[in-house]
Amino acid sequence: MADQTTRAGHPQPAVAEIRDVFARHAEELLRSRYWPGMAGRGFEWPATGVTGVEDFRDKEVIVARIDGVVVGRAILEAVFYPLAELENLEVSPAYRGRGVGSAIVRHAVETAARAGFLAIHAQTFKNNAPAHRLYARHGFLPTTQGEMLRVWQLLNLPALDQFRYDHPMALFESVAGSEPRAHLLRWRDPLSGDELEVTLTGGSCQFDSAGVGPAVSALRLRSAQVRLAGTLDAIPPVRIGETRAVRLSLANESDDVIVGGFCIGCNTGFRVAADHPGGEQFSLLPGTSLERNVTVEFTDSFPADLLRISSYQSVPVSVDYLLGDHTFWLAAQAPVERLAKESEEE
Repeated sequence: MADQTTRAGHPQPAVAEIRDVFARHAEELLRSRYWPGMAGRGFEWPATGVTGVEDFRDKEVIVARIDGVVVGRAILEAVFYPLAELENLEVSPAYRGRGVGSAIVRHAVETAARAGFLAIHAQTFKNNAPAHRLYARHGFLPTTQGEMLRVWQLLNLPALDQFRYDHPMALFESVAGSEPRAHLLRWRDPLSGDELEVTLTGGSCQFDSAGVGPAVSALRLRSAQVRLAGTLDAIPPVRIGETRAVRLSLANESDDVIVGGFCIGCNTGFRVAADHPGGEQFSLLPGTSLERNVTVEFTDSFPADLLRISSYQSVPVSVDYLLGDHTFWLAAQAPVERLAKESEEE
């Protein structure tokens, strides 16, 4: 692609199809930066773009250039719907503070949103204030802390958009949950006391997640219009040919009837079992709950190569609640047990 720059001289990221300079130089860069004993081996940023030979499939490589020089890059992992991940963001030291990182992050968020992903997350060191400022400028929220810090941006959550529209003075806080590897994002209006709470689960990074990716396990809304709580339980490890129950619930804690529906979203290789509907319409009376165990099956059509390039040995299964202004989604992770073992043997 042709190089592009803004009037201020800041780069617009040039996106390789799926092959680009990163395929050739990433391993050397990561070794020199993170592995003890490897630092100082003289990695140099290439002066021109180099076409690599490795196919990253559903990982899109984002490359930023200024005057033909590669000055930054990152990977947008869009392997399994609905959660995308921004990985391995690097900017050449000589070009930091010039908008390169912002151009890359902005492009990644816009690309994920256009592709229909509902959230994007990344991991960063807990003491990396420049990275924190970068992600905060682009709407990312701090969540799970552990070995690192995970940051999220919710790209399409109508219940949140409606709440913030109805409560322009709402205050935000990010707090640890009561359960291990659980984190709460909470918006509270100081005028009315109304609040919206989203529960995230999973580790702070790849290294403390036990191979299971992050998830959005619950949403709780308290407002004058409606009071509801939706949850989606964790899924036990699954092997090809097996089925698992996805347990979901929605509680109507308001004084009015809630009319809506839900539907289950599965990635390739997962399907809702034939003897169970993947969704339904409902009318939920005040003070009652909708409880369902939806059976999903892991089939031999699963693209194993995608799991091997994914950051986690798990695949999201999502549920969409369609409730008018208060529509929202949740996503659980299904750990893929057999393929994880096969990867270790290889």
